[in-house]
Amino acid sequence: MKEKPYCQTVLPWLKANLGKHCLAPLTSTDAKALSAAVQIIALYACARDQSVLDAFGGVVELMQSSTQHLAYHAIAHVMDWSDRDPIWADAGLGQTAVRLKCAYEPTGAMRGGA
Repeated sequence: MKEKPYCQTVLPWLKANLGKHCLAPLTSTDAKALSAAVQIIALYACARDQSVLDAFGGVVELMQSSTQHLAYHAIAHVMDWSDRDPIWADAGLGQTAVRLKCAYEPTGAMRGGA
């Protein structure tokens, strides 16, 4: 069976990790940018080039600042939990205001974290 693209699986993945209401603040523009961002990260996973990270950063900046943390967490949907901080920084996105911890990240609630 063919796997679905990340842009089709990211929203359920975020709900499972951040709670069923985490997507409520997304506008249609935010949702489209988030979808594009995860596909760009999928490209980065196999073509590690700064131009790909620049594209990721540009797309994330189209999102409201209050929803950008979803793109930060979505990096782990495609790659690994530990990839979030370096990718975010290398994409020129600076400090992210991550208010929520993912349930399944290494220190998340589903892994016995605080």
